[in-house]
Amino acid sequence: MGSLFSALDAASQSIQAFERAINVTQNNVTNANSPGYANQVPQLISQDFQSNTGIPSGGVLEVTQDTRSAYADTAVQQQLSLQGMYQQLQTTLAPLQTVFDVSSSSAIPSALNQLFQSFSQWSTQPSNGNYQAGVLNAAQQTASVFQQAAVQLGQIQASTTNDIQSTVAQINQDAATLQKFNQQIAQNPQANAGLSAQVENTLENLSGLANIQVLKGIGGTVTVLLGGQTALVEGLQMNAIQAVNNTASNNASLGGAPNISIQDSNGNDITSQISSGSLAGLLNVRNNVLPSLIGGGQQVGGLNTLAQGLADSINNVLAQGTTSSAPPYQAGSPLFTYNANAPAGIAGTLAVSSTITGSQLAAANPGPPFVANSAALTLAGLDSSSPGPIQGQGFTQYFSSLTASVGNAVNDANTQATAQSQLVAQAQSLQQQVSGVSLDAQAVQLVQLQTAYQAASKVVTVIDQIMQSLIAMVPTP
Repeated sequence: MGSLFSALDAASQSIQAFERAINVTQNNVTNANSPGYANQVPQLISQDFQSNTGIPSGGVLEVTQDTRSAYADTAVQQQLSLQGMYQQLQTTLAPLQTVFDVSSSSAIPSALNQLFQSFSQWSTQPSNGNYQAGVLNAAQQTASVFQQAAVQLGQIQASTTNDIQSTVAQINQDAATLQKFNQQIAQNPQANAGLSAQVENTLENLSGLANIQVLKGIGGTVTVLLGGQTALVEGLQMNAIQAVNNTASNNASLGGAPNISIQDSNGNDITSQISSGSLAGLLNVRNNVLPSLIGGGQQVGGLNTLAQGLADSINNVLAQGTTSSAPPYQAGSPLFTYNANAPAGIAGTLAVSSTITGSQLAAANPGPPFVANSAALTLAGLDSSSPGPIQGQGFTQYFSSLTASVGNAVNDANTQATAQSQLVAQAQSLQQQVSGVSLDAQAVQLVQLQTAYQAASKVVTVIDQIMQSLIAMVPTP
């Protein structure tokens, strides 16, 4: 009877092991499409004979093995971080193309073309009141489009700053979520596939926001290092980061808002540690691309350079000309004004002089020799002169160079984002091969486990029948 009871105990352990394995398999099927879930493999191990306790062999133990691969997970996180950066660059740079459009129908090239055409027309009849009014109207339109461009860039700048703040808030939120997961794991260190999936899904979301390094601890807790150096999550502690306006380094005379830096919980500048993720893309646009266009910090900005070059060049020609045809010659008045010290910058304050009239436009050159339309002709050809007034380029050519730099940045972001999407897909495919759930494999395994479960149940039934027969054979007293 002792051997029968031992066999019954072994069969009972086997049934329990097969039942747990079936539950694991069913859980795999249920969570096959759950983000971050890794396939759990039930390992059935035969229980050996234990000579010291006299427990016979024959029972089956079930141990669940997690197929998650740290290498595959890290590869996905790294590729997602690069993808986040390039996709953010796509999104943030796209509005700049509405401001810097080189086509003749766009605002600034069109206004410049009309301005120099008005100079050309005026040069044919310098005293013609209609032609003089045409110059003033074209100048007013030119100033207006520069102001509008400055406003648009300011809006893009403000939007980018807000996006940086939002992204930092999301990073802190994900870090706080991981901290809570660490607390749950610490309270119950037993393997939990569902909680593990939530941790991995949060880590992948965080990777899209910034480059991180993940260190796994006991029981599945995680330490998350921003840029591989600054601890966002460390055990049960979470260290928030913040985005800060560097007002001390701002030069208001150059226009534009100050650059943005990222600081850790102790106030240390860690901006240089952020090399990928959407936060890196936003910082690149906010701290590098926009200041090069609208100014900020120690940069004047391309748009301000163009506005100042245009105004100064035209004003200088007019100042050297004269409005009178005989001595004493009367110098011309400046056509444009601007305030280099205003927060809006030069482009944002470019305007036609409020006191100038058509008769104050100096078309002549006092000479010698006196030429009635010399200054007007000089203005008409100013944009095509060689070398040009701005860094050896004409105004339209200089604007085209700004447009080209924006266009190249957008094209590069588009190309890199497309390529990176493919790399993400490859990394996720490898991750799926290593730790993904195959429904076909799970179906086969489920059939095998059910068959084994039925066989173990049959053993119990047979032992029960044998025991009943033995009991029946015992004589009744």
